Amino acid sequence: MSDYKAYREHVGIENIDMTHALHAEFPKYNRFVAVSVNHPETHGVCLTKEAEQILIKQFGEGPGLTHYKQKKRKDKRLKTHQITFRMNDDLYKKIMHVKQCLGINTMQELLENMVEAEYWRWEADT
Repeated sequence: MSDYKAYREHVGIENIDMTHALHAEFPKYNRFVAVSVNHPETHGVCLTKEAEQILIKQFGEGPGLTHYKQKKRKDKRLKTHQITFRMNDDLYKKIMHVKQCLGINTMQELLENMVEAEYWRWEADT
């Protein structure tokens, strides 16, 4: 959620400065709209990406903006690749039955075992 107060404090501006900067590009943005923007938890209003870009261009970057670009953290997981797929009910029941019969606790473990076995079978055939 946006925290425009933290942004204003970080860049050293007042609410009126922010209002004037946005009013130039968005004529309907005024102090009454600013009150709603400053209290998103009660009003559910926030600035658009374009409005935040205007603030960044005029006053600089800072924390508290919804669309403020932060560096993505590196995935520290050992298994970084993720595959997602959907299946019908019949196939799901079959997979769950196999998982239960083999005594495997997680779907990840089952699929890793199945892919590994299929890979080695394929390698043996070629």
